[in-house]
Amino acid sequence: MVELKADCLCYAGNAVGRELEAVEEMAKFLRAGTNVVTFAVVEISYPGATPADFKEVIESACEAGGTSLYATGSEPGAMSMNVPAALLSMSGEVTGYKEQQFTPDLANDYPLESVLRDSMGFGKPDGTAPPRVTDGTVEVRWTPEIHFIADLLGIKLDGIRLDWETAATPVDIVTTMVGTYPAGTVCGYYWRLAGVVADKPVVSIEYIAQITRDAKVPDHWPRLPAGIDGAIAYTVEGRPTYRALLMPDPMEDGITSGLPMTALAATNAIPAVVAARPGHLSPVDLPFYATRRAGSQRS
Repeated sequence: MVELKADCLCYAGNAVGRELEAVEEMAKFLRAGTNVVTFAVVEISYPGATPADFKEVIESACEAGGTSLYATGSEPGAMSMNVPAALLSMSGEVTGYKEQQFTPDLANDYPLESVLRDSMGFGKPDGTAPPRVTDGTVEVRWTPEIHFIADLLGIKLDGIRLDWETAATPVDIVTTMVGTYPAGTVCGYYWRLAGVVADKPVVSIEYIAQITRDAKVPDHWPRLPAGIDGAIAYTVEGRPTYRALLMPDPMEDGITSGLPMTALAATNAIPAVVAARPGHLSPVDLPFYATRRAGSQRS
């Protein structure tokens, strides 16, 4: 495949548990003169927060081949980097930034039972810490986005803090696709990853999840406005303060919109990446780009 000398490769291989190996596979193409876009390795989504071993491989390969690499996706990715960058272009004085991901019906919207139970912790005994909290997954996946926003705003963070809570169901919850969640087990969880200054959260990402819409969660957890069923909410605090909601709708065939959005964030960027300067790129290193399949151009 390297011998094809393509202008650009979209790398979509499964990189879970083999992230550095995947980066080294991409580097072969970069060294050979082929640019790369990918949504496979979240650790490299922001050059300014890329781990040193990944960074060394990418930078040396880009230099050798005179090529560019752009890592994105939906979330983490365009929804937590490109969209906030656009929102912050309309801001004045900013005193805080917050992104909240609301997923109130994971049993239907993300029916992967192994992920829901083994990574997110649904169905485990009340009080159990979610595995993706204790194994570092949350920090690995979302810390780059915290640093991206902080750097965009020129904020020097004192550190990163992770807080979390879980909720237990008082009754059995029976689902069609991902099994039963007995009374006394985790039916919802909330975490907040925040960049702090003087012990105050100034840039944060929150995740509020329920196994089903009728799963009981604490009243003090964040809520969407009435009538809105699942969204990402962005809040920019300051002068002016404002809030925006991103609400992907299901597609006609029932596919969750977030799946094609993940790939399109990368593939739509290909012309811009091919034309860009060599190196590891972030969203602000590229000109604005959009779909090329709109309206009458659709085949």
